[in-house]
Amino acid sequence: MPLSLARLKSRVSLWTSSVRDSFVVLLPFTFFGVAATLLSNFPIRAVHDFLNRTLGAGWPAATTGVVQATYGVFGIALAVVLSMQLARRLPTSDSEDMLPPAWAGMSALMNFMLCVVAASGPSLAALGQGSMLLGIAIGIITPELLRPLAAASALRRLAIGYDSDPNFYHATRLTAPMVIVGLGTGLVAAAVAAMPALGTRWLNMLPAAINRWFDADWLMTSAAVLANQGLWFVGIHGGKVLDHYALALFGAAGAGYDPTLVWRPLIDNFVHLGGSGATLGLMAALLIVARDGPDRRIAQLSWLPSIFNINELLMFGLPIVLNPIFLLPFLLAPLALTLLALAAVHTGLVPLHSPDVPWTTPPLLSGYLLTGSWRGSALQAVGLLTSTLIYLPFARRSEARRHSGQVKAFRSASAAIIGESHARVPSMRRDDEVGVMARGLYMDLTLSIGTPALALAFQPKHDRHGTVVGVEALLRWTHGRHGPVRADVAVTLAEEGGLIRRLGLWALEEACMRKAEWNLIGLKAITMAVNVSPLQLGDPQLPAQLAACLARHRLGPGEVELEITESQAIPTSEVVDDNLAQIAALGVALAMDDFGMGYSSLLHMRRFRVHAIKIDGSLSREVLNNPISADIVRTITALGRAQNVEVVAEFVETLAQRDMLAALGCDVFQGYLHSPPLGAAACVQYLLVHRPGSGASAAGADRPHTADASQVPLRGLAVASDDPRPEQNLAGHVSQDGRFVVN
Repeated sequence: MPLSLARLKSRVSLWTSSVRDSFVVLLPFTFFGVAATLLSNFPIRAVHDFLNRTLGAGWPAATTGVVQATYGVFGIALAVVLSMQLARRLPTSDSEDMLPPAWAGMSALMNFMLCVVAASGPSLAALGQGSMLLGIAIGIITPELLRPLAAASALRRLAIGYDSDPNFYHATRLTAPMVIVGLGTGLVAAAVAAMPALGTRWLNMLPAAINRWFDADWLMTSAAVLANQGLWFVGIHGGKVLDHYALALFGAAGAGYDPTLVWRPLIDNFVHLGGSGATLGLMAALLIVARDGPDRRIAQLSWLPSIFNINELLMFGLPIVLNPIFLLPFLLAPLALTLLALAAVHTGLVPLHSPDVPWTTPPLLSGYLLTGSWRGSALQAVGLLTSTLIYLPFARRSEARRHSGQVKAFRSASAAIIGESHARVPSMRRDDEVGVMARGLYMDLTLSIGTPALALAFQPKHDRHGTVVGVEALLRWTHGRHGPVRADVAVTLAEEGGLIRRLGLWALEEACMRKAEWNLIGLKAITMAVNVSPLQLGDPQLPAQLAACLARHRLGPGEVELEITESQAIPTSEVVDDNLAQIAALGVALAMDDFGMGYSSLLHMRRFRVHAIKIDGSLSREVLNNPISADIVRTITALGRAQNVEVVAEFVETLAQRDMLAALGCDVFQGYLHSPPLGAAACVQYLLVHRPGSGASAAGADRPHTADASQVPLRGLAVASDDPRPEQNLAGHVSQDGRFVVN
């Protein structure tokens, strides 16, 4: 079926993203090759002498070996990696087997070698950077042909049964398709090799023809630079192509400047500042606009090699190759520098002398050596500024797109982490983008404990008379790059990675420290509730650590309440039962969070004694509009009265909602009707106003509880109490009706 234009655009986008990601996968190849290239071509003779004395005279052979093992096989490696990347991403129907990446990679390897053998015979030169375009073509074509052939019913009959070993099944299923694709690739490669070579005689006559009218270096140098840039952009080593097909346009190696030809030292030293594309300007632009993230890291890593005009890290790590954002500046910046250099030379502002300047000589120094004047260095400085200004808006666009993609990826990963907290495969064990994001966030969370990035906010809890009876300590994590992170994301990651005990102890210590400070100013009657993960209950040290924390801060056991969350099922074990018994013996109250919608809330009440149950937020939110939710709340409060257990309603946001919950039997209310979660300082202010016996408490008791749209609190803040916004600096005041209002 012919592809529609929309499907074709989608497929091209898929190919392009796969190519870019393949270059990133090969970044270790690039980095290793860059280091070896820089070392072997270092322009300072004293460094070579030092290495000869230290490593012996044979060290250049070692660097050559590294270059051959990296750049020397870059083309074939690109074909294999790209084929595997694309095989993972090609859309398949629910009934169709996915194309296994390993077999796609093997097929690409075979097809690449068939092309190399047909063209010139196997050689190391045919496998490297000069064959990048071939690698890209093979990497895309191979999985695109393999997939429909593997799905063909006639070929599927050759496979062994699907109930056999999966590896053997795929091997037999894909043998015939791989052979067919290989034969086709070999025939096409042989036909291309049999075509007559491209004639270049007209290039030999071009300089003389142009020089009849004006100095040929204006047109030919500009054309050579643009051709080099265009070839590099699609993955072809432009310099090697020009050397092979257009050598007649260049002056002889070592010859002086000739305005009738293209002078390579001028391009190397005044155009390719930082490497092909004048990418030293791009690196500077990235450092200006990218404050964090991979673009800035690539620019930082590229700084040293770019000074020596080696830019593969930017070409393949950013990457520039096949990146449409950088196509225009990649062509425009070198062209502008070409015209600038030619104008300076033709007007006599910059003289040109010795061409014997190594191509790895840093800018400013190379300009001085080539011209014997400070003017050469000044011209390079102007060129660097020009290229930076050209690249700057495109770098901003790239950074904006990257940041937007990062935000979307972070939100998607956060939703997946929370949504799959009970799945068979935890998010941190996944091998896709969610898994990478989850593992990265986990490492950042580990480093955040004990730093200002991790803090507690406190949300007050009011009784029926409007008096504050306690607060709940809520986790707040402000990530350095992603900003506020949802508390349930942090908890889920901590539970998956085994960090929850350390994180829980930190939260307990912080909450008890705050409670001790509040006791000194007359807030001893306020209870501090601290969340505890079910996984913490399996720690035999938990009761002793809890007792030590209370003693360290001189708190009575009745001043602290542990809220057991149901992010995980509470383990059934003797250790857990013993811990719960010891905690109860200490006198510390236990509360069940999210009661009514969790794993087995009722069974837990039979298993251990609880002081309070907190109604699940989904029930509190819908109590006015959903009769079933109201009936469930009524049943829970009846159970609470029968068991002498306090019933707490969360997410209370309006007076009408609060009145309904009170009528159904709830005892304590927590939510934005009274106050959002507050930082420690703001919470102290609030508690002092609403403590027992205060005027605000009395006002709260006498306040009519009627549904009034004008009394919906804090416009824009009526959201869940686990809202991830940081509140540690939240300031406000108490309104006349006794509620906290953000300033």
